[in-house]
Amino acid sequence: MVFELTKLFRFTDRDGQDRWWLAITGKGDKERLLPATTELMAELTRYRRHYGLTTLPYGGETTPLLLPIGGANRTLTRGGVHLIIKQVFDNAIAHLQSTDEAHERASERLRQASAHWLRHTAGSHMMDGQVDLRYVRDNLGHASISTTSQYLHADDDDRHRATEAGLRLNW
Repeated sequence: MVFELTKLFRFTDRDGQDRWWLAITGKGDKERLLPATTELMAELTRYRRHYGLTTLPYGGETTPLLLPIGGANRTLTRGGVHLIIKQVFDNAIAHLQSTDEAHERASERLRQASAHWLRHTAGSHMMDGQVDLRYVRDNLGHASISTTSQYLHADDDDRHRATEAGLRLNW
């Protein structure tokens, strides 16, 4: 997935809570807004502190969201992000292989992993966490809900129970 972060901004919701959002330009030059979760903002705060920046971005700030390793004040390229992600997966594979247990299946899955794989994993986790299908569609930037439906992984036992309860004739 080709994307570019165009801005990070804060908006006060109808309950008076500050909510952070990421504006992403993705495939087809379409912009979409992604919720920046509280956990993500906490990690961003840690990251910014590490580089001696203010804890949260301020209006008009020109510092890129992701800096290259070493902290140069320029945007980390997509290729740089890809290399870092692959290195993390390679480190995980090396760790699995250094343990006494056989982890070949997990290692093989990690060899196939990529940033796009993480995107699909996030979609599946949102669905497993009962995030509304429409929200997952919007977060992933899908035009069609049928595309997003691919992330549904219903457990057969749960599906059977739900079908039984939902199609009761009450005779």
